[in-house]
Amino acid sequence: MPKRLAITAPYQVKILEYEQNPPAPSEVLVRTEIASGKHGTTTGMFDGGAWQGHTFSPEIGYFQQTATPDQTTKPIDEAHPMNSGTSGVGVIEAIGSTVTRWQVGDRVFGPMDIREVNICQEDRLYPLGEIAPATALCIEPAYVAFHCIREATVRYGDTVAIVGLGAIGLLAVEMARAAGAAQIYGIDPLPRRRTLALHYGADAAYDPTVENVAQAIRDRNQGEGADIVMEISGSYRALDAALKAVRMCGTVCAAGFYKGDAQGLFLGRDLHHKRLNVIVPHGCGWGHQPRDYPNWTTARANDTLVTMMRKGLLRAPGLIDPIVTMAEGQQVFDWMKDDPARLIKYAVKF
Repeated sequence: MPKRLAITAPYQVKILEYEQNPPAPSEVLVRTEIASGKHGTTTGMFDGGAWQGHTFSPEIGYFQQTATPDQTTKPIDEAHPMNSGTSGVGVIEAIGSTVTRWQVGDRVFGPMDIREVNICQEDRLYPLGEIAPATALCIEPAYVAFHCIREATVRYGDTVAIVGLGAIGLLAVEMARAAGAAQIYGIDPLPRRRTLALHYGADAAYDPTVENVAQAIRDRNQGEGADIVMEISGSYRALDAALKAVRMCGTVCAAGFYKGDAQGLFLGRDLHHKRLNVIVPHGCGWGHQPRDYPNWTTARANDTLVTMMRKGLLRAPGLIDPIVTMAEGQQVFDWMKDDPARLIKYAVKF
């Protein structure tokens, strides 16, 4: 029986066997070569506090309380453990009866779990071709970074600051440079991530634990804040730093997954006084379309990202790290909890 890396409890994974059915008519079966999972969103789910017993209903249109706060973090059902993966690369081993896009032996990438064989919808996969597998695994975080860039309207000549240099933040640095930003500033307490940001095109990278980032940006930018600041770490302190670092009437793109109460965030200060524009980009949450829908759809965005990969405009070298075996999966989740500096976006190789 094939095996999968499954999340059985917060920060706990196990290698489990599973039954694999043949593909349905519009599906293909992929023998996985390498697959990757989330980092920041996963820890956000483990740590709880984002919704505090509230649930969002697209029909109602806002969050309603559905449980008391002490019921917010529910244990994972061991009989139905969580998938650990989001994207993968592999070779097609079987196709459904109506599949016309693919043949057995094709090498593809797209949404996949961390398991030895994946069942995938035929229209959600892309041919790997000359794209490096580690680059292909970035399509999921690149989707969020892409909408950060587009919906924050990064334009040629803009000054952009990016707070939080995980996978999404680093990809946003690379995309902002490709979009023509004149100055890009990366902000993260972890030195390895700041180094990668410089490699991806940032003009400077700052450690917010030892520097006044807002003043440092003004010192390099003729006394002005950034035109656009993207906050991607999910920290309220980081969001406060973003509000300080942006110029008067500038834009803050809040893409972080914020948890719990906004302690220490005083919206009557920079947000109100500077008359800021604050947006949450498509790719965060669910039940909505991109701001420029129907011209832009999920399919068009993913097609565009793949095109950029093929042209070498979206590469993200060094972003997938570490690459481990399934047997080493628990070590990754231990680092996720206790030593996050060891991780950017992990992958499992089969």
